[in-house]
Formats: sequence, C-alpha cells, structure tokens
Amino acid sequence: MTKHVSSVSPAALKEYTLSAPGIRATFIPFGARLKSLSVPDIKGVWRQVNLGYSDAQGYADEVRPSYYGAVIGRYANRIRKGTFSVDGVTSTISQNENGNTLHGGEIGYDAREWTVLSSTSTAITFSLMDYGFEGFPGTVLALAQYSVSEGKLTTVLSGYALDKPTPIMLTTHAYFNLGSDVAPTVLEDTLRVGASRVIGVDKDMIPTGEIVSPAADDALNFTVAKKVSASLPNGLDDCFVFDSNAPEDKLEWTSAATGIRMRVRTNQPATQVYSCTGCDGSAVTQLGKLESFGSLAIEPQGWIDGVNHPNWGQEHVFRPGSAPFVNVAEYIFDAPGA
Repeated sequence: MTKHVSSVSPAALKEYTLSAPGIRATFIPFGARLKSLSVPDIKGVWRQVNLGYSDAQGYADEVRPSYYGAVIGRYANRIRKGTFSVDGVTSTISQNENGNTLHGGEIGYDAREWTVLSSTSTAITFSLMDYGFEGFPGTVLALAQYSVSEGKLTTVLSGYALDKPTPIMLTTHAYFNLGSDVAPTVLEDTLRVGASRVIGVDKDMIPTGEIVSPAADDALNFTVAKKVSASLPNGLDDCFVFDSNAPEDKLEWTSAATGIRMRVRTNQPATQVYSCTGCDGSAVTQLGKLESFGSLAIEPQGWIDGVNHPNWGQEHVFRPGSAPFVNVAEYIFDAPGA
C-alpha cells in the first residue's frame, strides 16, 4: 500500500526528551509531534498516558494519517466542501474526507517536517513555513512551543499570516489514556467539560450552524462530572463550546484505573473531544491495540468551520501585520490521594 507521505528524513524522526518533576515528554519534528508522555500514578508508578507508535518510523510509514500527537493546521477540524471566502476571494483547498477538508487537507501540518529552532531539557520550539500548502491563500509561519514544569505540559501554537489574509486555526491532536496499559478503555473514567453547548453537525461532521444546548441528562452534557460511559452508545466526537463562566480548568478527567487526573486550561473557546468510537483494534500503539473508547483525543481549538459562519462572531481570519493566531493550552497532571 502507498504511504501517506512518500519519504521522511531521519532528522524529522529524531527524538527530543523534556523532563521536570512528575512529567517526561518526548517529541519529534515530523508533525511537531508529542511522541510519548509519562506521569506517575496514585502509587507513584510512572505511566505512559498518550498514544502513538513506539518507533518513530511508524509515523513515516502510515498509509492513512492517525494524527497521533501532532500539530494540526493550517486549519484544524473540518471545512465544508473545502471552500471559503476572504474579502470576496474564494479559495478551494484539498478535500480529503467525503468532499470536505479535514485537518488542513491531504498533507496537513501533521505530515510536514518541522524545523527545531531551539531545544533545552525543559522546552522545545518547532517552526514551519507554509507556502500555501493544500491551496490555502498566502504564506504562514507556524510555531509550536512545548515546555514542561512540575506535573505540567504547556503548548503554545502560533500562526503568522505573512502576505495575505487567511484562516488559521491550529491545535494539537494528542490521544490520551490516563489508564495507561492498566485499562484498555476510558469508559469507567470520570470526565467534566465546562461547556453547556456543542456545535451541531450533520452526518459528515460538518456544522449545520446550530449551537446545541444538551439537556442535563443528555449524553453530551458533561458540565457535571460523570463517567465517559454516559456517552454510550454513540460516544464522543463533538466540539464543546466553553461557557464564559467556566472554571479555569476547562476540562477535568480522572482515571478509575490509575488515579491519574488531567486538568486542561486554554485560551481557546472550544475543544473537540473524540472517544475513538471509529477504532476497531486494527491500529496498534505503544499501549496496545486501539479499540473503541480506548482513548480520548482532546483538541483545544476554535469553533469548527467558523470561517464559513461569520455570524458566529468568531475570529478565524488573520492578516499580515496584525496579531497572530495563538493557541495556549496547559495539561496539568496529578493523582489526588497519592
């Protein structure tokens, strides 16, 4: 079968490890990607809590993109029919999912070789020059900065429009299982999301324009912490719109198996949460086969396809000389009761 990317240089698969008390993380330049993340559980045992390939070569050999741990861009999530207009100029970009654009198109930022600008024992910065990849207008300079401090991973993603106005929405696509190799699914874990609204979508996961407020007992209402299994049978692949009065911890998730808790703080107005309900065990990660509900992908971002919904009032178009797009997220790990 044909590889998704024809060739990847050895330098793009070189591993860079960051560490601080209570956290260890490894990155590779291919996709500016988080390859591994380990934190201690309630018993003090170090656990791998993100999914990906044990060998970095696995990313280069993919036939279909997994997006494991990668930066997503130039525009995360979906764009209806791969088209949008900026200042009256319509752009058509590559359509890689049911006639729509997913995660930046056929070869998104996840499948690009980023450059390491700087690296220390606690921080690393990657850069990428996007010369109109996949048909997007203009040139964008993208930066991905990662740092670790005690029990915390911080990500700062920036996008600078250099010569033309363009939509920019970057995110990271880390798949987590706080149960590590102890629990094959996250169904018994407890999840809270500070969002009483979700973006309504059609069968192709394209926004309808409706912003939905699920009832308190609805499978999509996680404003009060409850088990992930409450989302059965459909599971989660939804964009949660954070409430303006949401607590600083926009999302909180605790593993029933390891006691590890992850809290997420971000400047983004929403987050996609995906429970891997489309996974069937055929993909093998360093934590084993990825089954349905084997992980939660947490993707802090803007409102899906906001560039085609200006009535929402969300800023998705960035211009030369203006402030850049910036996505800041903090992932804070502990094990209450340890």
